[in-house]
Amino acid sequence: MALDVPATETLRVSVDAARAEDFARETGFVDPAGDSVPISYPAVWLSAPPVHGAIMRACSASDSVPVHESQSFSYEAPLLRGAEYELHVSMRREETPPRLHVECSIATLEGAPVGQFETVIRLVPRASLSAEASS
Repeated sequence: MALDVPATETLRVSVDAARAEDFARETGFVDPAGDSVPISYPAVWLSAPPVHGAIMRACSASDSVPVHESQSFSYEAPLLRGAEYELHVSMRREETPPRLHVECSIATLEGAPVGQFETVIRLVPRASLSAEASS
């Protein structure tokens, strides 16, 4: 099920050097040269308003809370600090168990492929949380 971010949607994103450094420190990424971008850095782009908004609307529509289930990343080229990229996002819903798959591809502004990543978000019904709390 496509949500508000169809596969044809393209967002311009960048690898902010300070944010990449903070992300590396917070996730324990060790880079002896000091100029690499952590492999999981693109996860920060899920907070872009169109993507985050679509995730929150999926949660609202199913009266669920998002719980991170898994992520995977693969690259054809390394991400570069300070570089801008095109992020193509698509989402699909799985009913059993309730999940949201966020699939992204990363390309240079010239269209050269850089990588892909997928995030799987479990949509946990709010009713099940309140039932567990009252047990």
